[in-house]
Amino acid sequence: MNFEQAVEQAIDDGEDRNFTESIDLIVNFKDLDLSDPDNRINEDLKLPYQADEEVKIAVIGDTLASQVDNADREVSEDELEEMYEDPSLAKDLAEEFSFLLAEAPLMPKIGQHLGQVFGPRNMMPDPVPPGEDPTEDIESLRNTVTLRLKEAPLLQLKVGNEEQDVDNVSRNASAVYEFVERELPNGQNNIKSVLVKTTMGKPVEVDN
Repeated sequence: MNFEQAVEQAIDDGEDRNFTESIDLIVNFKDLDLSDPDNRINEDLKLPYQADEEVKIAVIGDTLASQVDNADREVSEDELEEMYEDPSLAKDLAEEFSFLLAEAPLMPKIGQHLGQVFGPRNMMPDPVPPGEDPTEDIESLRNTVTLRLKEAPLLQLKVGNEEQDVDNVSRNASAVYEFVERELPNGQNNIKSVLVKTTMGKPVEVDN
């Protein structure tokens, strides 16, 4: 069963619910020493299509705030100074948003004052060089997912939802699988199983 067939079956097998179910890809691993940091994965991957409509992006800096109209929040430099004084405000920002962009000249001070907040959460802002328009970068980030393989030999992430085009969802799932396979020391031989499931549904196995 390929990804498209698995996505179709996962949706068809699901029950009618009062919310839109997400579609998750699950990859189980084998013969993989995750005590070795080289075998772990912590990467952002741009998918062919947006997988999660809840991806939210904030930009930091007065210039970005004035020139960008497709961000979900603009953080002024005055607000940034308040975060230096009260890091809990930065923590709230990191927990609410998926990605942060900041004007490059602000990055040293952000790292100095808020690195301890953003760093452990993998939320250090991406720097935007002076004069660069980040509009396209923001749209690209909306298609981006974060893959984190740490201690547990399992990777699970959202690749779409049941209302999206099946082909788009299956292409997202395939893109994740191909990326993960390339990252593994023994490629496909480190993959035990590949599954697709809706939020409340039963997993459907994909041939790998």
